[in-house]
Parts: sequence; C-alpha cells; structure tokens
Amino acid sequence: MNFSRYIAWRYFFAKSSSNAVNIITAISLSGILVGSAALIIVLSAFNGLENLVRGFYQDFDPDLKVLPAEGKFFTEAEATKVLDAQDFIAQYSRVMEEKALFNFRDKDYIASLKGVDHQYSKVNAIEDYVPFGSYPLNQDESVPTGVIGAGVAYYLGFSRSDFQEPVNIFIPRDIGQVSTESFRSERIYPLGIYSIQPEFDEQFILCPLDFCQKLLERPGMLSGVEIALKPDANLFGAQEKLQSELGPEFKVLTRDELQAGFLKVMRTEGLFTFLIFALILTIATFTIAGSLTMIMFEKRANLFTLWSMGTPIKSLRKVILQLGLIITFSGGLTGIFLGSLIVFGQEHFQWISVGEGYIVDAYPVALQFQDVLLATATIFVLGFLSSWLSARRLNLKLLRS
Repeated sequence: MNFSRYIAWRYFFAKSSSNAVNIITAISLSGILVGSAALIIVLSAFNGLENLVRGFYQDFDPDLKVLPAEGKFFTEAEATKVLDAQDFIAQYSRVMEEKALFNFRDKDYIASLKGVDHQYSKVNAIEDYVPFGSYPLNQDESVPTGVIGAGVAYYLGFSRSDFQEPVNIFIPRDIGQVSTESFRSERIYPLGIYSIQPEFDEQFILCPLDFCQKLLERPGMLSGVEIALKPDANLFGAQEKLQSELGPEFKVLTRDELQAGFLKVMRTEGLFTFLIFALILTIATFTIAGSLTMIMFEKRANLFTLWSMGTPIKSLRKVILQLGLIITFSGGLTGIFLGSLIVFGQEHFQWISVGEGYIVDAYPVALQFQDVLLATATIFVLGFLSSWLSARRLNLKLLRS
C-alpha cells in the first residue's frame, strides 16, 4: 500500500473531532448507497418489463419473416422455392394480411384480416393462447371460420356465446379495379378468441389463407412468409443467407426488427430513466466535495506537518483524492450489492405483487451484468470528478491558514 492510500484509509476510519464532519460524511456515503441501489433496481425493472413483453412477441412473431421490399404482396412461388431448399428451416407458414372494417351487430371496428395456412400454429404458440373456443381453422370456403383477438372481440361486443353468429368483413377495392361496388364483403364465423398481448389482440382476426386470398381477389399471392428455425440454427446467419438468395425484391426481418418500434421506445425510456437517476446520483456524489473540504480544514495541521517533512503537495492531493474514492466506492458498491440483493429477492420470492387481473403475479425484474458495470462506471466517474475537484483546492495557503 503506497503512502497516499495508507493516509487516506487512516482518515476514512478515524473518527473526526467534529460531529458535523462525521454527519456530512455519513450523509454523503448514504446518498451514494441509496442512489446506486435505486439505479440497479430501476434498470432491472426495465429489463424485466422488456423480457416480459418480448416473451409475448416470441409466442406470436416468428424467428424470421419474409416481406416484399416494395408493395404489400408478392407471388407465392417467388419465395417458397428458395425456402424449400434451406435445411435450417423447421417450418414456415404463408400468410396474407390486409386492413378491413369488421362489423358485428351495430358495432364497427378496423383491424387486420390475417389469412394463415395449416403450418401457422407450428411456427408460433398461438394454440396456447386460445382460452375460449378452439383454434383449428376450417379450410372449407363454404363456411369460413376464424379466430378473433380478444381486443377486437371487445370493441365489436363479440363474446364466446356468439360463436354461432358471423362477423361481417368489408375491404375496399384497389384503385383501378372495375366494379359496381366499392367494397368487397364476406362473412366469417369466429370459433375461438385468442389473448396474447393487447397490441396483437386489438389488431388481428385470423382466417384460412384460401379465404383471404379469395376475398382480396389475389390467388397465389402472399404478404409474407413466417419462418421457425431449427434449434441449432444461427439466426443472423440464416437471415443473411435467405436475404442473399431471395434478392433485393424481398426483406428478411428478425423478431426484434419486426418490433423495432417497441424496442426503441423501451430503450429510450430506459435511457431517460438512467439519466434521471444518474443526475440524482450526481447530486449525492458531489456532497463528497463538502465532506472532503471539511476534512481538509480539520486535518490541515497534520497535512502541514507531512508537507514540512518533505511530502509534496501532489502526494497530499492524492490523499484527498483517494479518500473521496474510498467514500464513493464504499457507498456505491454497498448500494449495488443491496440493490442486486433486492432484485434477486423479487425474482425468487416475488415480494412486490401487481395485484389481481394482471398477466403476472409479481412485478418482473431481471438483473443484467452490463447494468452492474454501467452503475459501477457511473459511480466511479462521478466520484473521481468530485474528489479530483476537491483535491485541487488543497494548497500551501490552506495548510498555513
């Protein structure tokens, strides 16, 4: 242990002759402790919320999705020929989506009609989220059936007691199509209600692909292909290979890219929350400056003696700098440990519940190693800056006063 660090540790453990110095130092240490613990807890709460919502997307969105680079539809044979030749694909499902006006009794609602084939339930876990009715779609075009989102059902006033009644579908014709009618219309009989996540529940009614193609008057056309990869497949390698073989007419998106808007919002909220708590931690950290200033005044006789014995001012400033860092890390690392302990307890013992009627019983949290590193780096930078600014104030004029 070098000289400066040794003196700094002696000053840290030594009881000051002034109660005010002891109290201010304790307040500084406690503020850093509470601020760092709160930072870890808040970042973990955002991680838990993101993981929770990601889980819903994972159950509905595919590993990869092929979409047209321009326009809304493409010819089925253009993509499926390439997909059939890939050995890393476990299953793929052909889909067609289009906005439509749905009517049930006296209520109207705009959502998306999504036509899917028989492989659709093998690409995602849709069957696990049908609490009422059943999922299997009848491909018999004479009696088209579907599965309605819980949000769509709510806005239409459709309940599980209405499974024998049809929902009317109205889709506007494309500009340039010659017809005496402005809308194409059809009826569909929902046989199930799915409930995954509000964004999905309020957006889709699922129906057979053939029915959707017929209603849109686009036989042999698709709006996308949803792909489930084999467990040992490399996601980004598969995406790159498919994009290369399909060409620029298509785009191949991962699950995260399909939900880029949501992830951007979550990360932006997390960033602003981090900045707010970092500001609070900054205020707590800079109280160290007051503590160090008072310690310098109290110990100026001892410091003057050390200077008189040949210790350079530079080394005395290092004493103050390292004392500030000791206070910072004592509070910061203790706070990180306590915050991590609270997060661990919430994860395993579910101390804080969110009440009845929610999709989870306890508030979700997830501690990530990068958050611990981020909190540690933030505490170090703030503590070093505060201590360095305080140490610079130490000079001969102060020692001789």
